[in-house]
Amino acid sequence: MKFLPILFLTLLPIPAQAITWKEFWEPFANAETHYHHRHYHHKHYYAVCTERVYYEEYVPGNYWRSGYVRRWYETVTVSCD
Repeated sequence: MKFLPILFLTLLPIPAQAITWKEFWEPFANAETHYHHRHYHHKHYYAVCTERVYYEEYVPGNYWRSGYVRRWYETVTVSCD
């Protein structure tokens, strides 16, 4: 009985505008909207150098837990000069 109103809501006509196949494929066919993730696809190639940086951070403790040193590496881009 609780589902009866929900069933009637699904049967209500809802206005919608259909699109054509041409309208659907238009964003995919346009070459300007396509983006390449790799650098060698671009017209102007530039060299990118990376460096691995080591970090340490002391996290203080409290009465129930002792403090500890948090360690991690990050890869950063640097100038190749």
